[in-house]
Parts: sequence; structure tokens; C-alpha cells
Amino acid sequence: MSDRVFHSAEFAAGGLRLQVAGPPSDLAPYISAYYRTEVAPGTVVEDWLPPEEANLRCGKAEVYEAAIGDSALAKAPAAILSGPTDRVTRLRIAGGHFWGIGLTPAGWARFVGQSAATMANRFERVDTAMVEEGLGDLLATLCHEVDRMEEAADLIAATFRSLAGDPLADVKAIRDVHLAVTSTDVHTVTELAEIAGMQSRTFVRFCRRHFGFTPSNLLRRQRFLRSLGKYMLDPSMNWISSLDTHYWDQAQFIRDFRSVMGMTPGEYAALPHPIVHAAVAVTNAGSGVAMQALYNPDRERESETGL
Repeated sequence: MSDRVFHSAEFAAGGLRLQVAGPPSDLAPYISAYYRTEVAPGTVVEDWLPPEEANLRCGKAEVYEAAIGDSALAKAPAAILSGPTDRVTRLRIAGGHFWGIGLTPAGWARFVGQSAATMANRFERVDTAMVEEGLGDLLATLCHEVDRMEEAADLIAATFRSLAGDPLADVKAIRDVHLAVTSTDVHTVTELAEIAGMQSRTFVRFCRRHFGFTPSNLLRRQRFLRSLGKYMLDPSMNWISSLDTHYWDQAQFIRDFRSVMGMTPGEYAALPHPIVHAAVAVTNAGSGVAMQALYNPDRERESETGL
């Protein structure tokens, strides 16, 4: 068990307050962050969130609506399991508070267990999803009984430690592929499969089960997120300056942007992004990472702040 000192950061503006805490080092392979969002009464916040890894979320609010991809906004259940996404998530919230726990692919395998492909680009009520019963109880407690981030961090860590059990057979391969996908050194599916030590068809099944998508889709998602993340860290730059080196040209990036976000880069930039900007403000100071799906467990464990 880690004796790491608790660290958190927060950002507040326009009736929105976001707090983010890094997990203790023993849980860093499985959890990317804990976060709490508060919206002042009568304030409505809307945003278009880029693709993410899986999350556990709960909220108690005047308005709590969400949609993934081109789905219509709809009321979200109070407590949900959200699978990994490679499409935009539109969120509209007002007057309340929300808790979230970001899961890495290894965290999904250990604490959820079902194939990530079955939950890709969708969310489900946590009480009907295939998750450990203790996680549903955890979200209920967070939503109704906990207000302080440090108290929440202790509760989350204790719950996940109690459910950890024995190491999974695939955990090293999951971790190796996760680290490779979040690096800029791997360019092809063949390279990824070699890192995992698997034949092509076996590796495709492995990625769908643990990451939610095929290897080629994972690489496509990460090059897009690296480009968008670079822009979000410094919106003063133009889009072409933010392009990841894995892109052939700007036209390829724009095609990806339309496919993922459902709009052009210019249309996205013209929209308000209070949640995304808050997330960037509280998470980039220590790691320079603008979004959850760029989280690298090894890099974060080496950071003293973990944020």
C-alpha cells in the first residue's frame, strides 16, 4: 500500500468549480484520476468532450444530460459506468455536483471485467452494469454523503484496494500496450502486436476486449488526441502547428476531426468549452497532459504531484 502524500488541484470560473486528484501510486496503473465538478445553482454548463477511457460517474443536479457521438441529449442516470469512447461526448449540467473516477484499460480489466467493446461509446446505469457491487455502493456514497476531495480520495482508494484481488494474467500485456499507445514512438499495428507478443487476429481480439477498439482505431484516436491536446494546452497556436507527427497532412487531421467530433476544428474552437478548459487548467501543470486518454501510468507515477 502506498504512503504517498495526497495531492489535488482545482479551477473555478463562471459558476463552475473542478477539483482533480491523482491516485496513490499503487492504484496509478488502474485509475487515472478522481474528479469533482460543482456547478452553481441556476448556472447551466455545456461542453463537447473529446474521447476518453472508461469512467465511473455520479451526479446530483438540476440538469444532468449527456450524449455520445450523434445521439440526442438525454437525461443521464445518477450513477453510470461509461465505456471508452472514440467519439465526442456532449454534456449539459446545471446546479449540482458530480464525481468521477477515470479507469485505465488495466483498471477496466481488473474492476469491471466484461469486454470493453460491449461498452464502447455508451454508458449504462451502474446498478445494471457488470461491475463489482462495491463500486455501485461507492458512487452512491460519493453522490449523497461526501463533499471533500480528500475524504473522497480515501474512500475511493480503500474501496478499490478491497476489490483488487489477485493479479490478472493479462495485466502486463494490457499495461505494455497502453504505454505503447500513449507514446509517440509506435506508428503501426504490427509494432503494437509485437510489443504484446501476439499474432494479428489474437491481438485484435485482445484490444477490443481490454481497450474497446481495434488496434488501428486506438492509434487513430491517440494521434487525434495528441493533436487536440496540444492545441488545448496552447489555444494561441493554429491547428496546423498542433498536428501530431503521425499525420500526413492537415486534410487527414480535418477528416479525423469531423469523424470524431462531428464538426470542423474551426467550429469546435468557436464553441464554449468550460469543462475542457477547466480540466486542462488543473491537469496540465504537472504532467503537460490535457486529457484523460493521454494518461500514461508510468509517467504519472514518476511525477511528484501526480497531476
